[in-house]
Amino acid sequence: MLKILSITFLSLSIAVSAQWKNGDIIFTKTKGSQAIAVEAATESPWTHTAIIFISNGKPMVFEAVQPIQIISLDAYLKRSGSHSKHSFKRLKDPSSLNQEVFTKASLWAEKHVGNNYDGRFEWSDKTLYCSELVWKVYHRCAGIQLCPIKKIKDYNLQHQNVKQLIKERYGSVEHLNLEEKVVAPSDIYDSELLIEFHPLKKNKTLLK
Repeated sequence: MLKILSITFLSLSIAVSAQWKNGDIIFTKTKGSQAIAVEAATESPWTHTAIIFISNGKPMVFEAVQPIQIISLDAYLKRSGSHSKHSFKRLKDPSSLNQEVFTKASLWAEKHVGNNYDGRFEWSDKTLYCSELVWKVYHRCAGIQLCPIKKIKDYNLQHQNVKQLIKERYGSVEHLNLEEKVVAPSDIYDSELLIEFHPLKKNKTLLK
């Protein structure tokens, strides 16, 4: 009986890992005042993004929240709630994601885990926001630029919810650096290098 259970568990683990690949990207429509402002500024429903990787056959998530952390994909999805919207994408051509890249990414993640989230969206490695983390992991560790870098001024700053967030974070728009480099979740989502896939439609029980 124990042998049968062990084989069953191994089969489930293989099935889980087969659905995911190191470097897969999750996009989520989150809640809260910042999410509302980001959605308005970018005109996109995707307000949070993170990277998925496999550890001991289990999908894990490396993300910039407060603080920057690594959690299981199962915990990530439970935190979002059963009615949350997610989208998953991965590289169309994953050939460049070799073991050397995975090693670099692991060391890069280890360096940043526990650091503060960047609520002012500044292009600095000292603190990171979600899409900045995803973009920089790919760029720094694999030499891949998922999408062009934009500037704060490229987004819709006139929406009332955006103005309110600017006031809360910067005091006034005069204190906001309109030339600051920035990448939004929507920019990565629209990357021509990525293709969408639908792992959760296959078997949701495999995440548990």
